Amino acid sequence: MAVLIVAGCSSNRNARIGASIQQILTAQPSAAAESVRTEVDRFYKAREYAPVWVQDGDLSKVAGALGVLRSAEAHGLVASDYGEEAIAGAIASEDQLDDSTERLAQLDVDVTTNLLALGHDVALGRVNPQEIDPRWKKQRTPPDFVALLDQAAAGDLNTWLSSVQPKHPEYGALQKELTAIRAQGASPTDDRSRLLALNLERWRWLRDDLGPRHILVNVPSFHLAVRDSGRTPLDMKVVAGEAEAAHRTPIFSSEMDTVVFSPYWNIPDSIVEGETAPAVMRDPSFLDRNNIEILRRSKQRTEHIDPTSVEWDDEEELKQLLFRQRPGPGNALGHVKFLFPNPFHVYLHDTPADALFARRGRALSHGCVRLEQPEALAQYLLRDSAEWDAERIHTAMYSGDETAVALKDKVPVHIVYFTAWPKTGGGFDTWPDVYGYDAKQRQN
Repeated sequence: MAVLIVAGCSSNRNARIGASIQQILTAQPSAAAESVRTEVDRFYKAREYAPVWVQDGDLSKVAGALGVLRSAEAHGLVASDYGEEAIAGAIASEDQLDDSTERLAQLDVDVTTNLLALGHDVALGRVNPQEIDPRWKKQRTPPDFVALLDQAAAGDLNTWLSSVQPKHPEYGALQKELTAIRAQGASPTDDRSRLLALNLERWRWLRDDLGPRHILVNVPSFHLAVRDSGRTPLDMKVVAGEAEAAHRTPIFSSEMDTVVFSPYWNIPDSIVEGETAPAVMRDPSFLDRNNIEILRRSKQRTEHIDPTSVEWDDEEELKQLLFRQRPGPGNALGHVKFLFPNPFHVYLHDTPADALFARRGRALSHGCVRLEQPEALAQYLLRDSAEWDAERIHTAMYSGDETAVALKDKVPVHIVYFTAWPKTGGGFDTWPDVYGYDAKQRQN
């Protein structure tokens, strides 16, 4: 790479380039996202607007930055979205930059802007998950982009993307699979490439620290895994919410704090209105047969209501009442439920419908997650509580008396949506896009 500036004049030329950089940044804003523009300004202010990539007329750092921008493909992104062609063109026509302080300044700013834009997308994603489902939110804390880029620029620029990308080993494994597929000649629009790119994006929305011990529920695979310091001491099949939008299991994180044995099931208003009330109108014995009681709550007391006194076609009256199913073998929640506070009223629970776990597709609930091995999960969560051994847990589950047990330590619960997952020995598993989120993400 040629040096464009005579060494003895480099400091003066760098000062003029710096002045031009400051003018560029105080002029009309660039087309970059506001967050990126803000960080470009911070980056140069910290350097008193000194150039980074065209210092002393040496464009070798620009060439290095171009290589980093081209590595966007390895993250499932498109290099041309980050000024790759324009920067490559500037390098190819470097002789035209010789006497143009303004062009050198603009090139320096362009390189910084595109590196930061790519870093943002690798770290936090290009898509807003709320455009896929309004309940789905980004959880990852943004890294210090300016400090990390400054560090990479002063050392090895190739560390830039690895310093901001998600830290989960699954991200690196999927990225490796994508690189291998591309090396085999697959295009970015190849089905496998697109699937991996979609799933890499979702890792960017998830927080870095899932907790040394946590519960991970992946909806498309209908699977739960307890992960503890790199081990998986327990895993099982689950039933998740139906594909209908109102019944989908939401994608979110929380912390489990309570196990409830022999639980009541407080029937949601939507189910009362859409299923319970119509069933009672067809068959007055429905409530007795399903062990359901009706309560009216007030500030002073809670009283049981005689079903014959209810106007079953009056929606407003129904909303004033609490319908709950008593503990027992037919209870919709089975013999135990696991609570983690969330605005969606979703929890993990047992089910009397064990036959459902034999099905391959298990999007069958109203949104909660039903467990294949609920007793085993209760034993695992309470294993450090001497008073809650396996025998007492089993007794409490079948006692018919609701008992809530607070966990000594809260356990993070992450409900996620991955349609591709890396295998331990290489390769990756895939699962159907049960909620159509892959298709919707491609449109954004």
